[in-house]
Amino acid sequence: MNIRFLALAACCSASLAILHEPSIDASAGTRLQPRALPNAPDGYTPEHLDCPSSRPAVRSGERLSSSETSWLDTRRNKTLNPMRDLLRRLNIPNFDGPSYITNHANNQSALPNIAIAVSGGGYRALLNGAGAIAAFDSREDNATSAGHLGGLLQSATYLGGLSGGGWLVGSLFTNNFSTVSGLLNDPSKTVWQFDHSIFEGPDTGKVQLLDTASYFHRIEDQVSDKSDAGFNRSVTDYWGRALSFQLINATDGGPGYTWSSIALADHFNQGDTPFPVLVADGRAPGELLISGNSTVYEFNPFEFGTWDPTTYGFVPVEFLGSNFSGGLLAASEECVRGFDNAGYVMGTSSSLFNQFLLQVNTTSIPNLAKSFITNILTDIGQDNNDIADYSPNPFYGYHNSTSPNAQSGRLTLVDGGEDLQNIPLHPMIQPNRHVDVIFAVDSSADTDNYWPNGTSLVATYERNLNASGIGNGTSFPSIPDTNSFVNLGLNNHPTFFGCNSSNTSSVSPLIVYLPNSPYVFQSNISTFTFSYNTSTRNAIVQNGYDVVTMGNATVDPQWPMTEIQRWDVTEPYLHLHCGLGEAPYYEDASNTLRFVDIVKEKLHTVNLKQGPSSHKIIDLEAPITTTADIQGTDDEFIVGSKLGYAYYKRNSGKLEYLKKVWTESDGAGKEENMRCNDGAVDRAGRFWVGTMNDPKVKEATNEGVLFRLDPDLSLHRMIENVTIPNGIGWSGDDKKMFFVDTPTRNIFMFDFDLASGNISNKQIFFHYPDDEEGAPDGFAMDSLGNIWTAICGGGKVLKISPEGNVVGKICLPTRMISSPGFAGEEMFITSAEEEEADKYPDSVEYGGSLFKVHVGASGMPLHRFKRK
Repeated sequence: MNIRFLALAACCSASLAILHEPSIDASAGTRLQPRALPNAPDGYTPEHLDCPSSRPAVRSGERLSSSETSWLDTRRNKTLNPMRDLLRRLNIPNFDGPSYITNHANNQSALPNIAIAVSGGGYRALLNGAGAIAAFDSREDNATSAGHLGGLLQSATYLGGLSGGGWLVGSLFTNNFSTVSGLLNDPSKTVWQFDHSIFEGPDTGKVQLLDTASYFHRIEDQVSDKSDAGFNRSVTDYWGRALSFQLINATDGGPGYTWSSIALADHFNQGDTPFPVLVADGRAPGELLISGNSTVYEFNPFEFGTWDPTTYGFVPVEFLGSNFSGGLLAASEECVRGFDNAGYVMGTSSSLFNQFLLQVNTTSIPNLAKSFITNILTDIGQDNNDIADYSPNPFYGYHNSTSPNAQSGRLTLVDGGEDLQNIPLHPMIQPNRHVDVIFAVDSSADTDNYWPNGTSLVATYERNLNASGIGNGTSFPSIPDTNSFVNLGLNNHPTFFGCNSSNTSSVSPLIVYLPNSPYVFQSNISTFTFSYNTSTRNAIVQNGYDVVTMGNATVDPQWPMTEIQRWDVTEPYLHLHCGLGEAPYYEDASNTLRFVDIVKEKLHTVNLKQGPSSHKIIDLEAPITTTADIQGTDDEFIVGSKLGYAYYKRNSGKLEYLKKVWTESDGAGKEENMRCNDGAVDRAGRFWVGTMNDPKVKEATNEGVLFRLDPDLSLHRMIENVTIPNGIGWSGDDKKMFFVDTPTRNIFMFDFDLASGNISNKQIFFHYPDDEEGAPDGFAMDSLGNIWTAICGGGKVLKISPEGNVVGKICLPTRMISSPGFAGEEMFITSAEEEEADKYPDSVEYGGSLFKVHVGASGMPLHRFKRK
């Protein structure tokens, strides 16, 4: 398995999201977007027009189209940041995903190439798939919370649909890639209103303003106009027009909206969406059954065609209906536009419903609908009653020796799942697309109770192995038979196929199989159920969200969160007995680490290249509690000390106070009772230092203050009533400041203004549980925004994600851990003497030592004090 598979496998095995709190509601996500472009020249009726100067032709399937290749360059670049952010949040153990993406940003072949495939299954599939898409979409509320998979949709290159899954994909794109919540909660109620059956038409009084009779007559008029223009009609014309009323936010279901119009939309052209693909099967004239050797066709925004070795060609989807012959359009032929109606394409991918229409008199649909459908079936004749007609055949005379349909003037297509490949995997496993991982959402009704049993995966696997060569170089992971699939329980929880690449003759995509299962709702509703009230509709969507999140981790607590990283340190780097080791600070120029012993008033240094033998101890004239380098000089550094801010002169070892923090107005005894504690410098060069009661003089009270010393040496009191101030740091974008007051057990977060240094909007970012030993002390921040905080009294350092969740833990052999600091990807951790030796004898030996551990992450840059 190559690194692309490894990255995605680790990512997916660790995390999927949840939308329970909050659920999908009217406040969630982006609102319904304006409609796509209605670029058909005459509504639903295709029209003959002059051809462009570069006349359309059929191209060979030996490579991707130039349009898709060009688009991929744009899209793959757009996936970098979402992928980097997703991997950062997932925090995969022993794999620095964000750095991997950054380091390979200019090498697309080394970046994970992700596809999402949503199965067929009618409205059940549309709604269950919608829940999955909502979980994958970073635009939805709560989708990027810790452990969630929001951003997977933004990281994906391809998004495929078939039948009901095709309705979902088509509806998203014909509504300008709206969010699922936007479609569910459209205030105008023009789309996804399934409480009125497709056989009744939209509710009167809404935007469509049609009663059932008018609805059917409107559809009949539109299809008749197509027939009058000389184009064959089939039941799929009527089915597709009816679907459009429910799926496209436009008057009369947008008869002028074409599939090729997706390619004209800004969000697609700019690479802000995945590449949508719908799937249908070819059925030779007169053939009744579909076998594993049937030709699989795809519709994408640029082309219609097949990768199968029989036809192995593609035609511009915009010019379907044109009279191609031998792959060319004769000079005497005009170009047809408007044939690729979006509803017709969605209906083609779901023409299994034509079988329902053939049984119309045995159903419970309204009598008016029965009469209308019966008249249609009688009028169009038996040859057209269960297919979608794409005549004239665009592949007429093309690849005559291999194509079973090359000599027919008609091309007839049926539901893409009729060959049992009910998940649209076929376009995603094409070698030319180099997809690494496919998230396969399966809402099939394989069992008598309408649950999936892996049939679709088995069908794709067997087709790939077919001796006829129909697989045409594709590779697919080994899949057990359906009996084994069910016996192993693979149909009721997410499963990974393809982790062991030795099972395939060539590298195959990793399949993340996500089967429909009951989490919060029994979503096994018949494919031929045509109306859903709003509560049922929303419940199926929520269940679909839970399917890919494993029910908010109630089924598997490890699913929505990465496994917590753990490092165990058993011996110190420097075996010392500091009274209170603190403030590890890495001097990059000299590759030296310095730290202090506040209690014993010592400064320690060690050259990291030379190792522990280079350790030095320097006596101090007063305690130093925190240090920072000064811009423009290495002869001295700035410190927090007993009375305030001072310079430490390296040559003399002397302290020179530059700003004492207490004045007469603070009252008598402050200088004696107080001392500085932890501190840090912000990007603007201001030195923030907290003060507290000196333990040698007075018990801790809330007399402390967090001070800020600016480069002009002006002093500012930033936070009052502090007890034991500790870790201070800033987010990578300098919009947040973090601060620890140890007795509160909190890491606080403030809004931070870099220009002024002001802070506001105090919040609790992280609270250390009250029932656990210890409390947060000093911290360091890594380049990904994780906070690594010492837990003094708890014997550990916790790694806390930018979302405030514990994602890692360093366990140490002494309790009194005080402060971590980075030197490259190594972390150095100070400690103090054990305060309760009788109670914790095992903590005594290494109390006050310095520890080192490789954590595979680097710290945020340490800023220097900018003295004016």
